[in-house]
Amino acid sequence: MAAATQLIAEGGEEATSLRAVSRAARSNAAAVHYHFGGRDELLTAVVAGLLEPVQRRRIELLEQVRARYEPPVPAAAVVDALVRPDLELLAQLRPDRVRVARLLGQPAVPGSAVAALLERQFEAIAAGAVPLLDPSVPADELRQRLRWVRAAASAVLAGATEQDTVDGRLEWLVGFAAAGLSAPPTPIQVPSGKVAKMKKRKKA
Repeated sequence: MAAATQLIAEGGEEATSLRAVSRAARSNAAAVHYHFGGRDELLTAVVAGLLEPVQRRRIELLEQVRARYEPPVPAAAVVDALVRPDLELLAQLRPDRVRVARLLGQPAVPGSAVAALLERQFEAIAAGAVPLLDPSVPADELRQRLRWVRAAASAVLAGATEQDTVDGRLEWLVGFAAAGLSAPPTPIQVPSGKVAKMKKRKKA
């Protein structure tokens, strides 16, 4: 895993072939297949090893927010708890592992092990964050907004540069996402066909 991580950092995912990993780890392809199943599974393990501590940090910060505020919690505090760990990871990876951060920010292939991991992580943070937010907004809508917050944080990782700073990116993300989370509920849009039918029923 250490060899694969270093190869990603130096040349990106495309440079992390099974042969290159085996050579860097002074091992062989059979060992990778034995322990992981293949190259994709090895990369999944690398991603999980980096993201699971980030998830624990999110849960920890959400608990601190819950202890500090009475619901509804300011949206900015919730956003800070959700995206700060991503930016802390980015700072930890800089400057020599920007490519690793970009890999973490890429959309996961649907149905893949990484996609399943990200979905489990999202469900956990949504379960903790939704009860803290404005109860006048439907829970389903809040969950969708939280998905967009996570997407924005992933976009920062995907576009990582060596010049990024935690404070600068955090200020931008919190300001952007908190406005969306704290917006009033979206009015329910009734399809025009249903509106016409409702008017006919009222006339009848």
